[in-house]
Parts: sequence; C-alpha cells; structure tokens
Amino acid sequence: MLSKHYEYKRGGVILAGGSSLRFGKNKALVMLNGKPLIRHVIDNSINVVEQIVITIGQKEDPRPFLKVLPQNIKVTKDLRGYKNPLNGILSGITVLNAEYCLVLPCDTPYIKHGVLEILFREADGYDSAIPIWPNGYIEPLIAVYKVEPTVEALRLISVDKNSKVDRLISLLERVRYVDINRFKSVDPYLTSFLNINRPSDLTSAENMPRR
Repeated sequence: MLSKHYEYKRGGVILAGGSSLRFGKNKALVMLNGKPLIRHVIDNSINVVEQIVITIGQKEDPRPFLKVLPQNIKVTKDLRGYKNPLNGILSGITVLNAEYCLVLPCDTPYIKHGVLEILFREADGYDSAIPIWPNGYIEPLIAVYKVEPTVEALRLISVDKNSKVDRLISLLERVRYVDINRFKSVDPYLTSFLNINRPSDLTSAENMPRR
C-alpha cells in the first residue's frame, strides 16, 4: 500500500545542475536529434513515474528549462551551491512527493523505460536498487531509492563539494544490486547507460542503435 504521507508511489529526480565546460552551457540543453538531452530523458521516463523533479544549479536560470519541459515538470534549484550529484539528489528528493525515487542524470538520452521498470520492481522491499557491472562498478545515478530511508541517511551526511554518492549508499541498510545483464532483455545494447560527456559523443549517439 502507498504510504499515507506520499501522494505518489513512483517519482523521479533528474540531475541537471551546472554548466559543462566541454559544451559551453548546461549539458541538459544540448540538442540531440532535434531535442535537448533532458527532454529525451523525460520522454523515456515519464510513463514510468508519476512525478518528475529537475534539479539545476543554484545560479542557473530556470527559464530555458521551462521552455523545453512539459508543464507538469517541477524545476528546483540545488539547496546548496555545491556542484555534485549528492547535492542534486538531496535537493530533488526533498521536493518529491513519492515513496520511491528514480534518480537519473540529464545526459542519458537512450534510457529505456523497460530498464526503469526493472529497477522499480527490484527496489520493492529494499532501500535502493542499483545496477552493477561484472567488474563491480555500480550505477548509483541510474537507480531507484526508497525516499524515507534515503532522506534519513542524507540527514546524517554533511553534504559538501566533496560528498560522494557512495557515502549515501553505505548508510542504507538494504541495497539491492542488480546485475547489468538483467537489463539486456529490454536493452540488448545497454544504451541506457550511455552518457554524453563530450561533443564527439553526440555524433556516436546519433548513429547508435536504439532497440
């Protein structure tokens, strides 16, 4: 059953804080195949979650985002001036009104809704569901977190510019690590985990299989 103090079961926080030196502007607004990267992420996740919050940097102007986002998407500024993912998670999850929180970066344009469905299912009964690669590398920014224990853990962390998401994970009691191969049934090429880090990645992404 849905917790009484949450309006929704599933919510999402998309991290879009700060400009990129490589792109000369906020990477979330860089165009790929005719629309901004962040719009790709939203369009691929909006049918999986009931509420979406975008977190941007403290000094960012929200107007360029509002121009390209659906009207029901909330945009909030980072609570603190630090540019790191943990600050974005903290800022977004406090605005979210959902029992479970999907966290996504703004530069994963080919995220598959099937991957997100698997993460939410795997998170049931856990504090978090996080993809893990065979070499032990984890994907904590493409993951689902249960809001209540995550907020409690964040309260124990002094979030600053050096804070790491690993610190948050270490404070969660029940973490479900999901083998990356589990997602191949819905994403054979695992393009959901492709990040656009530099302009040359845009060319590769435009030509990448989307099945």
